Amino acid sequence: NAFPGLEIDVEAQLRFYKDIAPRVRGMTVDTIQYTNDAFSDGKKILIEGANAAMLDIDFGTYPFVTSSNPTIGSVLTGLGVSPTKIRGIYGTTKAYCTRVGEGPFPTELEVHQGTIGHHLSSVGAEYGTTTGRSRRVGWLDIPQMKFSTLINGFTSINLTKLDVFTGLPELKIGKAYKHNGKYLKTMPACLKTMAEIEVEYEVMPGWSEDISNVKTFDELPVNAQRYVLRVQELLGVPIRWIGVGPNRLDMIDRGEGWDLSTCKSADDNDLTYSSY
Repeated sequence: NAFPGLEIDVEAQLRFYKDIAPRVRGMTVDTIQYTNDAFSDGKKILIEGANAAMLDIDFGTYPFVTSSNPTIGSVLTGLGVSPTKIRGIYGTTKAYCTRVGEGPFPTELEVHQGTIGHHLSSVGAEYGTTTGRSRRVGWLDIPQMKFSTLINGFTSINLTKLDVFTGLPELKIGKAYKHNGKYLKTMPACLKTMAEIEVEYEVMPGWSEDISNVKTFDELPVNAQRYVLRVQELLGVPIRWIGVGPNRLDMIDRGEGWDLSTCKSADDNDLTYSSY
């Protein structure tokens, strides 16, 4: 009744799945044992999380969330590994904020022609990969990033799309939330409060130099370096990777010295989680 006119050949579908059953069976294993055996054998394991902490069904801006937990806890419950096996926890964030669809967005910018928001949207190609919908854009939101860091325990940060800022005379960082004149120390659970938040910004100078071919941190313009270092300082987590262009190799890696997990442990085998 939900799909008028839809006709399904049930027998044909059953034959199809019977035909592919041997192939599927050959790729089916007990993933709990498989993952833990790989760890015991000294293999390096990378787990990638999708979406973002503020879309987490438990910790996000409910009801504007996804249906699961894209935070660190899902690694344990999804794979069946113990928390003692996790070493590196890497948070990936753009140098600015984006959001698709509805929901609170304290640092949101207008995206009309000629605005900073339009610059971020167009230069950053901020359109949904599946739907093509324009993403909402805004300045970096430190309170949300601190909240995500608190939940996930990031050992290092991957800061992407720094190059999108090129050409902007000044940049802003959303440094703190205020509500009714008082600073908020935690992420509000009430959407009404989120809608009434006043963001306190820190203004920093921008740069005009092309950074797309930069390979080391020291090659970045001084103001770009200052932006990265200030974000790092506000979060209290080292920024190891910096994205300077749209291609896979357009990335600065500052090295293992900018990764808390490497500083704390010298074990060869590890289980690493990367989230957004």
